Amino acid sequence: MRVVLTTSNKYFDADFVQQVAVLNLVITNHITEMLAPYEVNASNYFYVMKISENPGITRSDFNQLVHLNHSSITRAVNHLIEKGLIKQSINPRDKRGTQLFLTDKGIQLNREITQKISELNANLMAKLEPQQQTIFSNIVKLRQSIERDYPE
Repeated sequence: MRVVLTTSNKYFDADFVQQVAVLNLVITNHITEMLAPYEVNASNYFYVMKISENPGITRSDFNQLVHLNHSSITRAVNHLIEKGLIKQSINPRDKRGTQLFLTDKGIQLNREITQKISELNANLMAKLEPQQQTIFSNIVKLRQSIERDYPE
């Protein structure tokens, strides 16, 4: 898909998919640099954030939530357990499964990093003009539509 974007009254042709991918890479790299003092990267923080939002989530439900392959999730979860940020407990409803929770250390880390991510979001959105913020909202709707149309 090719779209025409406007910036400072200049028109340029941009590959939408490529531009979204590059934007994701740039932001992810920035977040990883920002999180370096906490000894986590953007991917690890994503897991901490999702477990914070869904305490006690089972591993299988977590796999469906984050849309990543099982081996990547297992590796990341095990790494975060080793770092003392998350813990797993036997699921009381299904003794064969486990549930994931943040540890006290994970809860504290999540609080600190959530504040930094909120500041980053505010700074990035402040760079957008109102019309561009509307376009951003439409891109979010596009992502939601794609997720509905192509569930994993």
